Amino acid sequence: MSMASLSRAASGLAVSQRGLEVTGHNLSNVNTPGYVRQQALQHESRYMTLGRNGNNTLSVGMGADVTEIRQIRDIFLDKAYRAEASKQSFYSARQSAVHEVENIFGEINGEGFSDVIKDFWLSINELAEHPDGLEARGMFVQSAVTFTNKANHIAEQLQSYQKNLNLKIKNHVTEINTLASDIAKMNKAVAIAEVSGDNANDYRDQRNIALDRLSQLIQIRYKEDASGQVNVQAEGYTLVSGQVVSKMEVKPLAQAGDPYNPFLIPVWAGTDQAVFSDRPIDPRANNDNGELKSILLIRGNRPANHTTDAKDVEPYLIPKIQREFDILVNSIVTMINEQLAPESRTGGPIGLDGSQYEELFSRKNVTRYDANGGFNEEDGTPASDPQKLATLYSAGNLMINPTVLRDYNKITLSASGDKNDITVIQKMLTNWQDQTTTYDAGVSPEQNYQDYFSEFTARIGMVGSTASRFAEDQKILVSQIDHERNRLSGVSLDEEMTGMMKYQHAYNASARVVSAIDTMIDTIVNRMGLVGR
Repeated sequence: MSMASLSRAASGLAVSQRGLEVTGHNLSNVNTPGYVRQQALQHESRYMTLGRNGNNTLSVGMGADVTEIRQIRDIFLDKAYRAEASKQSFYSARQSAVHEVENIFGEINGEGFSDVIKDFWLSINELAEHPDGLEARGMFVQSAVTFTNKANHIAEQLQSYQKNLNLKIKNHVTEINTLASDIAKMNKAVAIAEVSGDNANDYRDQRNIALDRLSQLIQIRYKEDASGQVNVQAEGYTLVSGQVVSKMEVKPLAQAGDPYNPFLIPVWAGTDQAVFSDRPIDPRANNDNGELKSILLIRGNRPANHTTDAKDVEPYLIPKIQREFDILVNSIVTMINEQLAPESRTGGPIGLDGSQYEELFSRKNVTRYDANGGFNEEDGTPASDPQKLATLYSAGNLMINPTVLRDYNKITLSASGDKNDITVIQKMLTNWQDQTTTYDAGVSPEQNYQDYFSEFTARIGMVGSTASRFAEDQKILVSQIDHERNRLSGVSLDEEMTGMMKYQHAYNASARVVSAIDTMIDTIVNRMGLVGR
């Protein structure tokens, strides 16, 4: 044992001490979200050559050093987790939206719109039995009141949900900007720490938490450069480059040639470039990613009604539902009104008190006829103009004619003036059963009102079922990947306690070597002192 052994033993103490510190850090963060366990890697520091024996070099080790404090992390599992979590968020948002729509229509719990349609149909049948009876007329009007209130309520709820989604889009853009800034800050912290030789693993943990959340909001691709900084692309656009952030902002669609549109779209700050392209969503194209994109596709670019073109709502969930629902409401309303108060204002039926041209369903702010007796046409173009929307017999814009509501005698049901004449009522019943309603003329089949609504709700249910299936499949996949990540990167108390015992024994062994060398030196010095006397 030589004096050089003291430096070797001291290095053993230092390495063991560092290992204990890392182990203690792991134990103190066992419940910290996103924390990845760390490990102290050791290596021989260097060798000292003592001489040569033929072709053999005689050397002795000079101790040990800590190579690095590494994280036990699999970057491939991280990338897989973020890719699949992005898809899960996309379909979970869609699943949640369909569930919200089903609650609005009330087909699962409570009185659904199908029951309202059925009751209205029965009230017309009752009217055919007792055309002159005020009780039957009252049932007819009250069923129309229920129909109107329910249709208006559904339309208002759908628009309110769109407004909530609009606010959510704004909040998500703010969150994405915050996460991008956090990643840039962590990039700076990692670069500064590692260039000076410090450990930046805790900064990496915070950055990885931000990347996990960012991947749920928007599709990302990222790569770590040689300096330890992560560069992030979102939807193909550079979001974070080292310590520089390209932020998003929201732009009102009113600025894009739609002056009354209240909705917002995400664009890249300082440009008019939309964050998302108009490419159709297709799992095979791997573009069904991120909650923000999903919410935009759910909300659509504007509220829709029966005048909206089918191609303008095809990618969007809520506008498509609004349009197809309003087609049904408008068809029923205009059919009933045309029988009671023809648009031509000629040859209209008569009420019990001699009244004529009294519609049942009225628009809230536009009369059926103008001052000259001409019909005030429906005009939904442009779709976002409030004055144009007011002309529509559309869900959300309906009311029962106050004149009829006050006096059932004014319901114009007799074509001949005879109170028992049911010609007009029979036309209502016939038209109700005629297959004249379609959600896409020339493409989808024409159906009667009840069949149309049944297929309408079935298609909503199919969208929800598809979204639920994808969301559940993704949830299982994400859970499996996350389990693998946690199994690899999570802190195990048993494993860390074992490591602590290992480092304590190694520390104690090095300490004994130091103690033995100290004793040896003390003995030599003291004996030399005695000999000198």
